[in-house]
Amino acid sequence: MTEKGGYVIGQVVMVVLSLVAAFLIAMYAPGDARTKLAMTIGYGLLTLTFLFGMSILVEIIRGNIDLSKLLSEEGKGASMSRFQLLIFTFVIGLSLFYLVVQNGKEFPKIPPEVLTLLGISASTYAVSKGIQASTTGSNGNGGGGDGDAKKE
Repeated sequence: MTEKGGYVIGQVVMVVLSLVAAFLIAMYAPGDARTKLAMTIGYGLLTLTFLFGMSILVEIIRGNIDLSKLLSEEGKGASMSRFQLLIFTFVIGLSLFYLVVQNGKEFPKIPPEVLTLLGISASTYAVSKGIQASTTGSNGNGGGGDGDAKKE
């Protein structure tokens, strides 16, 4: 069996496990049909996300995913915009996970301010990538031009 075939089988198993978990929740969760549906979809997606995360961790442990360049830019050191986006995403994700575990019955309301902060963080990363793309031209002249400008 090829290595790619093993990945496909693993992904199929993850999807089946998430569907089984969702089905079990639908069968044994208390409440009316709408509550059961919401819980089934929520826990099914949570299980699927967990299983995909675990497969990524396994690939990191095997050495197939290199994290040494996670925060660095091409030919440079660490990128503050990447670091900020990474930290904001982890803080917001872990906070929501904590609220879900604490409450347990429903997904918490996410304040618009939190989404705004996450959007600002993602925007700073996008702007930094745009600035980098505009300052490195195809000829390395900093303007992205054709490099034919004459000095006077």
